[in-house]
Amino acid sequence: MLIDIPGGRFRMGLEVEQEERLRRRSGGLSPFPFHTEKPAHEVTVRPFRIWRTPVTNAKYAAFVEAGGYQHDAYWTALLEEQELDGASVRRSFVDGTGRPGPLTWRDGRPPEGKEQHPVSGVSWFEAQAFCAYMKLRLPTEDEWEFAARGTDGRLYPWGNDFDSSRCTHEGLPAPDTVPVESMPEGKSPFGVLHMSGNVAEWVEDRYQPHPGSGPHPGRTGALDRVVRGDFYRGNADSLRATVRTPHSPEERFAGLGFRCASDFTLTGMRNY
Repeated sequence: MLIDIPGGRFRMGLEVEQEERLRRRSGGLSPFPFHTEKPAHEVTVRPFRIWRTPVTNAKYAAFVEAGGYQHDAYWTALLEEQELDGASVRRSFVDGTGRPGPLTWRDGRPPEGKEQHPVSGVSWFEAQAFCAYMKLRLPTEDEWEFAARGTDGRLYPWGNDFDSSRCTHEGLPAPDTVPVESMPEGKSPFGVLHMSGNVAEWVEDRYQPHPGSGPHPGRTGALDRVVRGDFYRGNADSLRATVRTPHSPEERFAGLGFRCASDFTLTGMRNY
């Protein structure tokens, strides 16, 4: 289900006073690298549409069964990347038994009973290919954060205080993905689900420091894309709606998924 987001102006990123509050909460000992989220700055977002939930294993299975890994038309983002051998990279995107599919699958199928869980263990290129198949796209980074936070500067989709009942996290007895329609109390101001926990999510953008941030510690690759949020093993620091990290577009790990978006007006879209 696509949700219409009206667009608007908001402060993207982590405010100084919010970082200070987070550090006080940890007794000044938080190791979290807040630098990727600073400085907060004004952003205007045009109206757009975004999936209410992350892409499920069931929806991704339809892409795989339709020959999605074989059709070049869905893989232009990879095949046109001059720094990579696109054909070789695509062949490396296999499941635990060597068949085309997400890292967390086996025998070309998702784990039994997890059809309605978010797909997990896909690269940015796989996420792009699925979106092309659906005639959609990945959300931009500012769209994702706006859909997660709204305009009031909240730290989590539901407010400013971490609530362990509203998302998956490392403190649960057996942290794992959950069905995408579960935990509705964790919804964002626009009714978007699982923008904290469940899976971290690829967005469209190449990674760049926020404007005015200055040099960053560490190194990023020229092709790195942005992953937003954290997954089911996250904590109160990492599950905030401002969290952003750079990752190679070829990277895959359990807990890494995505959702689709589109411009406000759609024509010729596949069923979703």
